Amino acid sequence: MRFVRHWHARVGVMAAIFFLFLTLSGLALNHTDALGLVKHEVNNTWLMRWYGFKPAVPTHGYLFEDGYFAASGERWVMNGHVLLDQGLSETRQHLVGAIAWGDMRAISSEDHLFLYLPDGTRVDNLSGAALPNTPIKRLGSINTDTVPQLVLETAQGSFVTEDGLAWQILKVAKTSATAHPVWASEQPLPSTLSASLNRAFGPSLPLERIVLDLHSGRIFGRYGPLLMDIAALGLIILSLSGVWIYLRSVRRKPHH
Repeated sequence: MRFVRHWHARVGVMAAIFFLFLTLSGLALNHTDALGLVKHEVNNTWLMRWYGFKPAVPTHGYLFEDGYFAASGERWVMNGHVLLDQGLSETRQHLVGAIAWGDMRAISSEDHLFLYLPDGTRVDNLSGAALPNTPIKRLGSINTDTVPQLVLETAQGSFVTEDGLAWQILKVAKTSATAHPVWASEQPLPSTLSASLNRAFGPSLPLERIVLDLHSGRIFGRYGPLLMDIAALGLIILSLSGVWIYLRSVRRKPHH
Protein backbone atom coordinates (compact mmCIF):
# COMPACT_ATOMS: atom_id res chain seq x y z
CA MET A 1 0.00 0.00 0.00
CA ARG A 2 2.80 2.40 0.90
CA PHE A 3 4.60 1.64 -2.38
CA VAL A 4 1.50 2.21 -4.49
CA ARG A 5 0.59 5.45 -2.68
CA HIS A 6 4.15 6.72 -3.16
CA TRP A 7 4.21 6.16 -6.93
CA HIS A 8 0.59 7.21 -7.32
CA ALA A 9 1.54 10.65 -6.00
CA ARG A 10 4.72 10.92 -8.10
CA VAL A 11 3.05 9.94 -11.36
CA GLY A 12 0.22 12.37 -10.61
CA VAL A 13 2.63 15.29 -10.16
CA MET A 14 4.63 14.46 -13.30
CA ALA A 15 1.53 14.04 -15.46
CA ALA A 16 -0.34 17.10 -14.15
CA ILE A 17 1.12 19.51 -16.74
CA PHE A 18 0.14 17.20 -19.62
CA PHE A 19 -3.36 16.79 -18.25
CA LEU A 20 -3.64 20.57 -18.11
CA PHE A 21 -2.66 20.82 -21.79
CA LEU A 22 -5.13 18.10 -22.77
CA THR A 23 -7.99 19.53 -20.74
CA LEU A 24 -7.66 23.18 -21.75
CA SER A 25 -6.96 22.47 -25.44
CA GLY A 26 -9.79 19.93 -25.57
CA LEU A 27 -12.25 22.44 -24.12
CA ALA A 28 -11.11 25.06 -26.65
CA LEU A 29 -11.49 22.64 -29.58
CA ASN A 30 -15.03 21.76 -28.45
CA HIS A 31 -15.97 25.45 -28.78
CA THR A 32 -14.05 26.39 -31.92
CA ASP A 33 -16.86 28.44 -33.48
CA ALA A 34 -17.76 30.29 -30.29
CA LEU A 35 -14.11 31.23 -29.63
CA GLY A 36 -13.43 32.10 -33.28
CA LEU A 37 -10.32 29.93 -33.45
CA VAL A 38 -10.59 29.46 -37.22
CA LYS A 39 -10.86 33.19 -37.98
CA HIS A 40 -8.03 34.28 -35.68
CA GLU A 41 -4.64 34.11 -37.41
CA VAL A 42 -1.42 33.84 -35.40
CA ASN A 43 1.69 35.28 -37.06
CA ASN A 44 4.14 35.33 -34.17
CA THR A 45 7.64 35.35 -35.69
CA TRP A 46 9.15 32.92 -33.17
CA LEU A 47 6.25 30.48 -33.45
CA MET A 48 6.28 30.52 -37.26
CA ARG A 49 10.03 29.87 -37.17
CA TRP A 50 9.37 26.94 -34.83
CA TYR A 51 6.98 25.52 -37.45
CA GLY A 52 9.64 26.02 -40.12
CA PHE A 53 7.74 28.67 -42.09
CA LYS A 54 9.58 31.48 -43.86
CA PRO A 55 8.01 34.67 -45.25
CA ALA A 56 7.61 34.70 -49.05
CA VAL A 57 7.62 38.44 -49.74
CA PRO A 58 7.25 39.32 -53.46
CA THR A 59 9.59 41.86 -55.02
CA HIS A 60 7.30 42.73 -57.95
CA GLY A 61 3.67 43.77 -58.15
CA TYR A 62 1.23 46.29 -59.62
CA LEU A 63 1.29 49.94 -58.60
CA PHE A 64 -1.66 52.33 -58.51
CA GLU A 65 -1.71 56.04 -57.85
CA ASP A 66 -2.94 55.40 -54.31
CA GLY A 67 -1.58 51.97 -53.50
CA TYR A 68 -0.35 48.63 -54.74
CA PHE A 69 -1.28 45.00 -55.38
CA ALA A 70 1.09 42.07 -54.87
CA ALA A 71 0.73 38.30 -54.87
CA SER A 72 2.73 35.35 -53.56
CA GLY A 73 1.30 31.88 -54.08
CA GLU A 74 -2.36 31.94 -53.09
CA ARG A 75 -2.04 35.11 -51.00
CA TRP A 76 -3.18 38.36 -52.60
CA VAL A 77 -2.53 41.66 -50.85
CA MET A 78 -3.84 45.13 -51.75
CA ASN A 79 -2.62 48.16 -49.83
CA GLY A 80 -1.72 45.96 -46.86
CA HIS A 81 -5.09 44.13 -46.85
CA VAL A 82 -5.15 40.38 -47.48
CA LEU A 83 -7.85 39.61 -50.05
CA LEU A 84 -9.97 36.65 -48.97
CA ASP A 85 -11.79 34.50 -51.55
CA GLN A 86 -12.81 31.07 -50.30
CA GLY A 87 -12.71 28.21 -52.79
CA LEU A 88 -10.73 30.10 -55.45
CA SER A 89 -7.21 28.96 -54.62
CA GLU A 90 -6.74 27.25 -57.98
CA THR A 91 -7.64 30.37 -59.97
CA ARG A 92 -5.21 32.48 -57.94
CA GLN A 93 -2.28 30.52 -59.34
CA HIS A 94 -2.82 32.04 -62.82
CA LEU A 95 -2.69 35.77 -62.15
CA VAL A 96 -2.93 37.93 -65.28
CA GLY A 97 -2.78 41.46 -63.88
CA ALA A 98 -4.24 44.21 -61.72
CA ILE A 99 -5.23 47.73 -62.69
CA ALA A 100 -7.13 50.75 -61.40
CA TRP A 101 -10.57 51.15 -62.97
CA GLY A 102 -12.24 54.31 -61.75
CA ASP A 103 -13.00 53.92 -58.04
CA MET A 104 -12.39 50.17 -58.18
CA ARG A 105 -9.42 47.87 -58.63
CA ALA A 106 -9.71 45.08 -61.20
CA ILE A 107 -7.66 41.90 -60.72
CA SER A 108 -7.74 39.15 -63.30
CA SER A 109 -6.76 35.51 -63.48
CA GLU A 110 -7.18 33.45 -66.64
CA ASP A 111 -10.82 32.56 -65.87
CA HIS A 112 -11.94 35.13 -63.28
CA LEU A 113 -12.25 38.90 -63.02
CA PHE A 114 -12.29 40.24 -59.46
CA LEU A 115 -13.48 43.75 -58.62
CA TYR A 116 -12.39 45.32 -55.32
CA LEU A 117 -12.54 48.62 -53.52
CA PRO A 118 -9.18 50.17 -52.54
CA ASP A 119 -9.68 49.01 -48.93
CA GLY A 120 -9.80 45.33 -50.03
CA THR A 121 -13.60 44.90 -49.98
CA ARG A 122 -14.69 42.62 -52.80
CA VAL A 123 -17.40 44.05 -55.05
CA ASP A 124 -17.83 41.22 -57.56
CA ASN A 125 -16.30 38.09 -59.03
CA LEU A 126 -17.02 37.55 -62.72
CA SER A 127 -16.51 34.19 -64.40
CA GLY A 128 -18.04 31.93 -67.03
CA ALA A 129 -20.90 33.54 -68.97
CA ALA A 130 -20.33 36.87 -67.18
CA LEU A 131 -17.06 37.25 -69.15
CA PRO A 132 -16.91 37.86 -72.91
CA ASN A 133 -14.36 35.09 -73.43
CA THR A 134 -11.66 33.05 -71.71
CA PRO A 135 -8.84 32.52 -71.10
CA ILE A 136 -7.92 36.11 -70.35
CA LYS A 137 -4.48 37.10 -71.64
CA ARG A 138 -4.19 40.74 -70.61
CA LEU A 139 -6.04 43.27 -68.48
CA GLY A 140 -6.14 46.98 -69.23
CA SER A 141 -8.14 50.19 -69.05
CA ILE A 142 -9.01 53.16 -71.21
CA ASN A 143 -9.34 56.56 -69.56
CA THR A 144 -11.85 58.71 -71.41
CA ASP A 145 -13.40 62.08 -70.70
CA THR A 146 -16.61 60.40 -69.55
CA VAL A 147 -16.57 56.90 -68.06
CA PRO A 148 -13.36 54.84 -67.70
CA GLN A 149 -13.48 51.54 -69.55
CA LEU A 150 -12.10 48.15 -68.63
CA VAL A 151 -10.46 46.01 -71.32
CA LEU A 152 -9.88 42.26 -71.49
CA GLU A 153 -7.70 40.70 -74.16
CA THR A 154 -8.57 37.10 -75.05
CA ALA A 155 -7.79 34.67 -77.84
CA GLN A 156 -10.94 35.87 -79.62
CA GLY A 157 -9.96 39.53 -79.44
CA SER A 158 -10.20 42.41 -76.99
CA PHE A 159 -13.43 43.37 -75.25
CA VAL A 160 -14.36 46.55 -73.41
CA THR A 161 -16.96 47.42 -70.78
CA GLU A 162 -18.08 50.49 -68.85
CA ASP A 163 -20.02 48.72 -66.08
CA GLY A 164 -18.72 45.14 -66.00
CA LEU A 165 -22.04 43.82 -67.33
CA ALA A 166 -22.18 44.66 -71.07
CA TRP A 167 -19.13 43.79 -73.13
CA GLN A 168 -18.32 44.99 -76.65
CA ILE A 169 -15.52 44.27 -79.09
CA LEU A 170 -12.82 46.90 -78.76
CA LYS A 171 -12.35 49.03 -81.85
CA VAL A 172 -9.20 51.11 -81.59
CA ALA A 173 -9.22 54.37 -83.53
CA LYS A 174 -5.87 55.09 -85.16
CA THR A 175 -6.25 58.84 -84.74
CA SER A 176 -7.23 58.78 -81.05
CA ALA A 177 -4.49 58.17 -78.52
CA THR A 178 -7.02 57.89 -75.68
CA ALA A 179 -8.67 54.90 -77.38
CA HIS A 180 -5.59 52.75 -76.86
CA PRO A 181 -5.74 50.69 -73.66
CA VAL A 182 -3.10 50.92 -70.98
CA TRP A 183 -2.25 47.33 -70.08
CA ALA A 184 -1.47 46.20 -66.55
CA SER A 185 2.24 45.56 -66.15
CA GLU A 186 4.17 44.10 -63.24
CA GLN A 187 6.76 46.45 -61.72
CA PRO A 188 9.39 46.32 -58.96
CA LEU A 189 7.84 47.26 -55.63
CA PRO A 190 9.49 50.27 -53.95
CA SER A 191 11.51 49.78 -50.78
CA THR A 192 9.10 52.08 -48.90
CA LEU A 193 6.56 49.23 -48.98
CA SER A 194 8.88 46.68 -47.34
CA ALA A 195 7.35 47.05 -43.85
CA SER A 196 3.79 46.70 -45.17
CA LEU A 197 4.75 43.72 -47.35
CA ASN A 198 6.53 41.92 -44.51
CA ARG A 199 3.45 42.24 -42.30
CA ALA A 200 1.02 41.16 -45.02
CA PHE A 201 3.06 38.24 -46.38
CA GLY A 202 4.42 36.99 -43.09
CA PRO A 203 3.45 33.33 -42.50
CA SER A 204 0.51 32.68 -40.20
CA LEU A 205 -1.63 29.81 -38.95
CA PRO A 206 -5.22 29.65 -37.68
CA LEU A 207 -5.35 29.53 -33.89
CA GLU A 208 -7.38 26.31 -34.20
CA ARG A 209 -4.40 24.57 -35.85
CA ILE A 210 -2.06 25.64 -33.04
CA VAL A 211 -4.49 24.51 -30.32
CA LEU A 212 -4.97 21.19 -32.13
CA ASP A 213 -1.20 20.69 -32.31
CA LEU A 214 -0.97 21.46 -28.59
CA HIS A 215 -3.69 18.91 -27.88
CA SER A 216 -2.00 16.17 -29.92
CA GLY A 217 1.55 17.11 -28.93
CA ARG A 218 2.66 17.70 -32.54
CA ILE A 219 3.73 21.24 -31.68
CA PHE A 220 6.67 19.70 -29.78
CA GLY A 221 8.01 18.03 -32.91
CA ARG A 222 8.26 14.43 -34.02
CA TYR A 223 8.33 13.04 -30.49
CA GLY A 224 5.51 15.24 -29.20
CA PRO A 225 2.71 12.68 -29.85
CA LEU A 226 4.83 10.03 -28.10
CA LEU A 227 5.11 12.34 -25.10
CA MET A 228 1.32 12.70 -25.00
CA ASP A 229 0.98 8.92 -25.30
CA ILE A 230 3.19 8.52 -22.24
CA ALA A 231 0.99 11.05 -20.42
CA ALA A 232 -2.07 9.02 -21.40
CA LEU A 233 -0.43 5.89 -20.00
CA GLY A 234 0.25 7.86 -16.84
CA LEU A 235 -3.46 8.63 -16.59
CA ILE A 236 -4.25 4.92 -16.94
CA ILE A 237 -1.75 4.09 -14.18
CA LEU A 238 -3.23 6.78 -11.94
CA SER A 239 -6.74 5.45 -12.54
CA LEU A 240 -5.82 1.84 -11.81
CA SER A 241 -3.71 2.68 -8.78
CA GLY A 242 -6.41 5.00 -7.43
CA VAL A 243 -9.03 2.26 -7.75
CA TRP A 244 -6.67 -0.24 -6.10
CA ILE A 245 -5.97 2.14 -3.18
CA TYR A 246 -9.68 2.75 -2.73
CA LEU A 247 -10.53 -0.95 -2.72
CA ARG A 248 -7.77 -1.73 -0.21
CA SER A 249 -8.94 1.09 2.04
CA VAL A 250 -12.54 -0.14 1.94
CA ARG A 251 -11.51 -3.70 2.82
CA ARG A 252 -9.56 -2.55 5.88
CA LYS A 253 -12.54 -0.67 7.36
CA PRO A 254 -14.39 -2.65 10.13
CA HIS A 255 -17.87 -3.86 9.20
CA HIS A 256 -20.76 -3.10 11.60
